Amino acid sequence: MTTAGPERVALVMAGGRGQRFWPLSTEARPKQFLDLDRRGRTLLQATVDRVAPLVGGADRVMVATAARYEALVREQVPEVPEANLLLEPVGRDSGPAIALAALRIRARFGNAVMATFASDHQVADVDAFAATVRRAMALAESEGVLVAIGVRPTRPSTAYGYLERGARKGEGFELVRFTEKPTRERAERWVEDGRHLWNAGMFVWTTDAILAALDAHAPDLMGPLRAAVEADAVEARFADLPKISIDYAVMEKAHGNALVEGDFGWDDVGDWRALERLLPRDDGGVRTVFGAHAGHDASGNIVYTDGPEDVLVAFGVEGLVIVKRGDTVLVFPKDRVGEIKALLEDERLRDLVP
Repeated sequence: MTTAGPERVALVMAGGRGQRFWPLSTEARPKQFLDLDRRGRTLLQATVDRVAPLVGGADRVMVATAARYEALVREQVPEVPEANLLLEPVGRDSGPAIALAALRIRARFGNAVMATFASDHQVADVDAFAATVRRAMALAESEGVLVAIGVRPTRPSTAYGYLERGARKGEGFELVRFTEKPTRERAERWVEDGRHLWNAGMFVWTTDAILAALDAHAPDLMGPLRAAVEADAVEARFADLPKISIDYAVMEKAHGNALVEGDFGWDDVGDWRALERLLPRDDGGVRTVFGAHAGHDASGNIVYTDGPEDVLVAFGVEGLVIVKRGDTVLVFPKDRVGEIKALLEDERLRDLVP
């Protein structure tokens, strides 16, 4: 006689503001709610499509999002039950959101296997992705450890955290070290050494394992959060929780963790430069199916318009991002894409652009 294994639950994190994709991504409709590559599904919808089969259906998918995005989530993924929405009154980063989700999953499903995903990443090979996540689930269940999913780097990026792979451990490897964004020199070495993987922001663990780790390494978070849950006062007290990522709260501190390596065409779609990797090239630039783009004596530009009748012409320029959304046009050098957040702090801009 066989006994059923633990429940499996997916948590999709969908509360980010996507500022690096402004002006297409806005406070009212961030990038996870957009169909950036025009494939017919938004990033959030594609994420739920990928993860629901791995946990037995959409009724085992939970979505953590800002309260102001509740209507967007319900509109885009109506298959996810309303009871599965975790609405944050204010953003406190991934640590509090994951901690609250783990407490609620534990209360509803017991010591479930919990897999956490960002809502704004792209995966090219869904079958390979599914196989990787299943290996991570098996490892988390059999070993009771925290499992990170790593992706072999294809370029020396300083934008990602890195996972150092150790000895074989069940379906994966020991996670020797979790390192935040490295220097360029170190990133170049790590592309070549075969031991360092990009941290894809995907984690798998049992609820007991992650809650024990949070209690041990983030008591300043878990003490107030548990008290708020017991008092049914999460909404009122959520803003008082520390703002901290799950990486800093737990993953960099806990020992005995594991990683599973995946090769499934992952991209975090972090900023406008991602479109060079995702969209077809045209005359040295990148364009969408909307509008028309004509490049003359121009190269290496990213050109994006949301208007089907728009015509954008790049002449005598290179290395620019040229974006048109409605009546708003943004032009800037690609190598300054990381400064868009600072740009949005300009009060004059906030007064002019919705």
